[in-house]
Amino acid sequence: MERSRLKTIMILILALLNICLLGSLVSRIAAERESRQQAAEQLVALFAAENIALDANTIPDKAPPSGQTLTRSPNSDQALAAAFLGDGLSSTDQGGGIYTYGSNYGAARCSSNGTFDIIGTQITEDAESFCRKFCRENHYKNLSFILDETGSGTATAVRYYDGYPVFNCTITFTIESGAITKVSGTHLPDATAESDVQDPLSAVAALSLFLGMRRESGALVSVITEMYLCYELQGTTTSPITLTPAWCIVTDTASYYVNCYTAAITHN
Repeated sequence: MERSRLKTIMILILALLNICLLGSLVSRIAAERESRQQAAEQLVALFAAENIALDANTIPDKAPPSGQTLTRSPNSDQALAAAFLGDGLSSTDQGGGIYTYGSNYGAARCSSNGTFDIIGTQITEDAESFCRKFCRENHYKNLSFILDETGSGTATAVRYYDGYPVFNCTITFTIESGAITKVSGTHLPDATAESDVQDPLSAVAALSLFLGMRRESGALVSVITEMYLCYELQGTTTSPITLTPAWCIVTDTASYYVNCYTAAITHN
């Protein structure tokens, strides 16, 4: 009997402890939410003082994703070239991280920073259909065509990684009379590893930096229309390819990108 009563008391104590912990967690979440709301309202006021319209609902709560380090593979480069030039390619190591591939249909040049150029293709199917298929299979999205009445022009798309656009990683197809004649852009390797963990900038911090930049540069901006997370591709022929999280701030005149690690700001 005493043992049963003791067991009941222990269960009640544990239940009360869980309730207290839950209450503390809810209180902390509410305090953090209120703090974010206050910071957002202060930002809206600061932007308004600069004659820039900013809706508090435009400011995301989401935390930036982790940075990534990508490992280049010659096999991946060759597979890319083969998609346009066919199998049985000749290959040459040009040095400096540059490989070239060739066939009777044309030639490809791939650099260690992910950039590539392919001239000539073996593709016989409809250009628009092939572009859509290639982009779908290789994680390029937002495909757009600019073609004239002869079926000549270009098609461009943006590479996505883990659901986020890599704003400076694109592909461009050159089309002449309905046939793809040239392809250029940036190709991401398949092998990745999470970069060293760093404390990334929040959306509020990124907007504060943007406002400071705007004051110094005098950039013409009257409204912030959108803000979202993306990746910035970084790398040279002598350094690894990395994907760094960034905030994209879309305005009525241009899109600005705030690097979440370095706080550097670029625009298109």
